[in-house]
Amino acid sequence: MPSMHAMRWALAVVAAIAAFLLGSHLGARGERDQLATELASHKDSLNAIEQDYQAQVTQLRTQRDIADASNQSLQEKLKQLQSQSLEQKSAQTLYDKIEGTNTSSGLGVDTITRVNNDEGDVVELHVTVVQARGRNRVKGRIGLALVGEKNDSNWREVIVQADAKSAPRFDMRFFQTVVVPIPEEDIHIDFVEISVKPDGKTHKPFTSEVDWSSIVEE
Repeated sequence: MPSMHAMRWALAVVAAIAAFLLGSHLGARGERDQLATELASHKDSLNAIEQDYQAQVTQLRTQRDIADASNQSLQEKLKQLQSQSLEQKSAQTLYDKIEGTNTSSGLGVDTITRVNNDEGDVVELHVTVVQARGRNRVKGRIGLALVGEKNDSNWREVIVQADAKSAPRFDMRFFQTVVVPIPEEDIHIDFVEISVKPDGKTHKPFTSEVDWSSIVEE
């Protein structure tokens, strides 16, 4: 049977071990609690950073959209101003041709423009006829012929005769744009012949030749 001294010593050892284990457990629990607290704090910080980032991204996107809209508006305004400027210049040029002191009186062909379809083929020619330094109404018909090459040979095709009943008519005092349909063909056009045949004897009929390369798309 162990002596009283040995038992006391054993109890002391057991108590020391129990205290050590309890302290270790409490210390580990404290470290876990501290780690959990730190992780929660870091998570809150990350959430705050992410929210701030999203707010900045939203702000930048809004600024980009505003800038794009403003840029598009400015481009459209510039196009409008350019178009107005061209229209004013064209109107002034046309007025000079009609009323200019250096312009001889009579009928003339001012401009010819072409209209293409989605495939790029010419489907119409728009011919603007002017009456320079005149006040009375003038009527008549427009004839048109195309001259060029077809199948490696010289080629000329009358689209419409000026004296035909189907010829486009004009009825004006100063100017008028007449539309002439063009058949779709695989041809090389060098120039266009425009025949103007006025009614009556005030103005004489005439024919104008216009280089195809100078005819711009409308």
